[in-house]
Amino acid sequence: MKITLISPYPDVTAFGIRTISAYLKANGHTTQLIFIPDPYGDNLVYGVKRYEDAALDSLISLCRASDIIGITLMTNFYEGAVQITEKLKSGGIKAPIVWGGVHPTIRPEESLDHADIVCVGDGEEAMLELAQRMEEKRPYNDVKNLWMKSGSRVVRNPTRSLPHDLDIYPRPDYSCEDHHIMHEGRLEPLTFALLKSRMEAGTVSGYLNKTGYQTMTGRGCPHKCTYCINDTLKGLYNNENYLRWRSTAHVMDELLWVRKNLPYVGFIWISDDAFFARNRKSLEEFCAAYKKKIGLPFSCLASPMTVTEEKMDMLVDAGLIYLQMGVESGSRRIQELFNRRQMDNERLMKAFRIINRYKDRMVPPSYDFILDVPYETDEDRIESLKLIAEIPKPFHLQPFSLVLYPGTKLYEQAKRDGLVRDEKKEIYEKSYTMRSQNYLNLLITLSRNGRFPSPLLKLLVSSPVVDVLNSRPLRPFFKSLYVGMKTSFRLAKRLSGRSPA
Repeated sequence: MKITLISPYPDVTAFGIRTISAYLKANGHTTQLIFIPDPYGDNLVYGVKRYEDAALDSLISLCRASDIIGITLMTNFYEGAVQITEKLKSGGIKAPIVWGGVHPTIRPEESLDHADIVCVGDGEEAMLELAQRMEEKRPYNDVKNLWMKSGSRVVRNPTRSLPHDLDIYPRPDYSCEDHHIMHEGRLEPLTFALLKSRMEAGTVSGYLNKTGYQTMTGRGCPHKCTYCINDTLKGLYNNENYLRWRSTAHVMDELLWVRKNLPYVGFIWISDDAFFARNRKSLEEFCAAYKKKIGLPFSCLASPMTVTEEKMDMLVDAGLIYLQMGVESGSRRIQELFNRRQMDNERLMKAFRIINRYKDRMVPPSYDFILDVPYETDEDRIESLKLIAEIPKPFHLQPFSLVLYPGTKLYEQAKRDGLVRDEKKEIYEKSYTMRSQNYLNLLITLSRNGRFPSPLLKLLVSSPVVDVLNSRPLRPFFKSLYVGMKTSFRLAKRLSGRSPA
């Protein structure tokens, strides 16, 4: 069987379809990967088609010999996936089109308005069983994890048990064999040279000025944040040991392949949701093997609840050069709204200070903040800014506008409270980069590089100053100033050859 897997994501990592591809190949099937980066990326424009129709014309011929076509998507890539699917069907493609990923998992029935089959949850086993049954010309309407229509009825198959041994899956498929990418408006073969240029353009690659290889050493997350879909996915599997890890040997095998075959890679970008959640023994084993066998700098994600000096010692010694940590808010009320009850500003400051002890051995860490929360008041935003003024320098801020993704607890709450009025505009075609343009968000933007003077920031969030500068008559001025700064920032990024963060 030939299975074509399509990614609309801006980067070429697409860890999910690369792993599915490798697994299908290992079981005797042929795969083709097609990367069609959404041209708008994280800068969506409401009501505008994601792709020029002519740019997708060659997709038809590439998919003509496919037996199955899979498309991965998150909610903000829904419109692009619809356009790709419609293009394939209007071009006479008869192969069943399977949608998988977070959005089809959360909204399978909506996805079946366009796709022939929807994969709910992890896709490797379901796609393999589907391919095998089709090859053997056996019925496949009872394959677990797959939903499909049978006449007017929706077949809702149950999810299969989670695979806890992630070592059964081969390393992600970076072979470039029958891989294609949309480049300068047309689909062309993804060569190793083109792969290199795309990897160089990654967000963290630009920040570190090194080419990063992105991977995941596990799946799942131990936290239950209301704005994140992970908690919903745990429920999908009845909360059965959702957090799982690959063995150290399995990860090292992948990274040794990278060192040999992608010699331009300058650091390893570990994108697990909670890499610091590994236990001490697991981290010790990983660090020892990584330092001995790989030896490249690496980056990872952390949460304030899992950062300890012991873990930082081990990881920095093994090569940790950059850390990204989710702070989200300095307001206790919003922290509780996000279900981060174990975290308060005292715990945050402890994590900041631990990380800051390694400032001479690492590049400045990035701290994530969530903006534009519908339940947030100006007082909550000011609490975040006061916290920012206390963070030990150097650091970098990553402010993200909240997107109320369907399926999250915060979305359900906002929906009940009448705070979601137009899902297409407010969720499906909104990116986390689309921040509200106001005085307090402007202060966070000005603080992004960590160089904004703390005494000045404290002054600018003091009551008398906020009362004046955040007043209704001055809002148009600060909106214009915000827009002008954002335009200048994007222009500077473009001229330097880096994508805006």
